[in-house]
Amino acid sequence: MTISTEQILMVIGGASTITTAIFWGAFQLGRLHSRMVSVENTLDRAGKRMSDLADEVQKFPSQYLSRAEAIHWNGSRAEDRK
Repeated sequence: MTISTEQILMVIGGASTITTAIFWGAFQLGRLHSRMVSVENTLDRAGKRMSDLADEVQKFPSQYLSRAEAIHWNGSRAEDRK
């Protein structure tokens, strides 16, 4: 049984196709992973900002100043600053 040139070329072509597919698959998977890490970092920063905002909101007074307290404070509205 002999191996023909056509069979050798088919094996080389098949191996080349498989190798190329593996390379491009790994390359695209790497790009996808990089994008996912970028998105994860963005979500982490957004979560931190939301947490910081929640901390600031919790520091707000439980009630707002009365009009007399606002006037004593030098006014909370433009019309109180006479």
